[in-house]
Amino acid sequence: MSARKIYQLEGVRAIGALIVFICHFQIILVPKFYDNWYTLMYLNGRDAFGKLNWIGTAANANGRLAHSISNFTVLSSNLMINGNLVLHIFWALSAYVIFKKFFEYGTTESMLISSSVKRYFRLMIPCAVSIFFSYIIYKAGLIYVTKLGVKTLQENLYTIPPTFIHALRTSVWSTLFNYDYYDSYNGPLWTIQREFYGSIFCFALFGVVGRNYKRGFIYLLLFLCVGLLKMYWLNSFLFGYFLADYDFTPTNSLKVKQLIARINTWIDTHQLLTVFAVLCAFIVCKMIIYKHIEWMDMINSFLCYLVILITFRIRVVSALMSRKVLTALGKVSFGIYVLHWPILCSFSSWLYLRHPDHNNAFIFLLFFLSLSLTILLSWIFYKLVDMKSISLAGKISKRFNAYITTKPEALQH
Repeated sequence: MSARKIYQLEGVRAIGALIVFICHFQIILVPKFYDNWYTLMYLNGRDAFGKLNWIGTAANANGRLAHSISNFTVLSSNLMINGNLVLHIFWALSAYVIFKKFFEYGTTESMLISSSVKRYFRLMIPCAVSIFFSYIIYKAGLIYVTKLGVKTLQENLYTIPPTFIHALRTSVWSTLFNYDYYDSYNGPLWTIQREFYGSIFCFALFGVVGRNYKRGFIYLLLFLCVGLLKMYWLNSFLFGYFLADYDFTPTNSLKVKQLIARINTWIDTHQLLTVFAVLCAFIVCKMIIYKHIEWMDMINSFLCYLVILITFRIRVVSALMSRKVLTALGKVSFGIYVLHWPILCSFSSWLYLRHPDHNNAFIFLLFFLSLSLTILLSWIFYKLVDMKSISLAGKISKRFNAYITTKPEALQH
C-alpha cells in the first residue's frame, strides 16, 4: 500500500463531510423533509445505552414498516441512513490511518500510552474551539433554529442556558468521556466520544496482541464479542484496524504473502466484477435495512469496509478520490464536521426566517450560501486550529513519552 493511496482517503473524507452537511441541512432547513421522515418513522424511547430506537408509524399489525415501493425509495435514498454510513466510514478511516505506522514499523508500550495522550489533545482542542464558537453564537442570541416551527427540533436543541463553565466542561471532559446530546452546544460531536474510545481500545489491543502470528483467531473472536454487544461503531473501528494490519504488516510467512498477493491480484484483474459485487452488496444491505431498520448500524459497519476496500483497489475510484478538489476539501473535512451545525442553526436559520417564500430556488441558494460559509470558516479552522492542534498534540505526546521512559531512572537517583 503506497503513500499515494493513503492520500486518496482525503477524497473519501470530503464526500463524507458533504453528505453529513446535506443530511443536517435537510433536517434543519427543509422542515417538510423532516416532518415526512417522522411521519414514516418515530422515536420509541431509548435503550440502556441511550441509543435511539426507530419504529415505523406507517406500520402493519406487527409493528413493522408497511412495505411499498415508495417507502423503500424513501429509506434507500434517505441521507439520514447514508449519513450514518459516513460516520462508520470516518471511524474506520481513523483506525486505518492511526495504526498503519504501528503495523508497519512496530512500537513500544510507552509510545502506545503517549499516543493515547496525543489522541485526547488532537480531538479535544478542535472540538473545544467549535464548542466555544457555538457558545459565543448562542450567548449573543444568534441561534434561530428553535424558531423554525419544527417541534421535534425545538424540543432537542439548545435547551440549556449558555454559560462559560458549561462550555469549558463539555470541551475538556464531556465531549470525549460523557457526551449528552441534550446537554451540548454542538450536537454532531457525539461521534467524537466513540472516536476517542475506539482509539483507546485499539491502542490497548495492539499492546496486548501486537503482531502476534495467531492474532487472526483473536480478531475473529473479538468481532463476535463486539457484535453480540451490538457495539457496531467499534466494529467499524476494528475494520480499519484489521485493514491496516492486512496492508502494512511485514510478514516472513510465505503462505500469508501468497494469500495476500492472490487476493490483491484477483481484485486488480477483475475490477468490473469487484465493483459489481460491491454494488450488489449495497443493494442487498439496503433491502435488509428496509426490512429491519434497527439493523442499520450493523449493516453500515460492514458497508464502510467495502467503501474503503474499493477506494484503495479500484483504479477508477482511486483516480476520482485523488482529484485535487476532493483532496483539498478532505483536508478541511474535520472543520466542516465540527462547524457546520452552529452555522446551520444560526446564519442559515436566520436567512430561512427572513425569506417568506421557501421555494426550491431559495432552498438551493440557501444551501449554496451555507455550504460556502462553512467551507470558508473550515479552511480558516484548518489553518489556525486543526494543524496547530496536531502539532501541539504531537509535542505533548513526545514530552509525555520522554517523561514515562525516564521516570524510573529519575526515581533511582
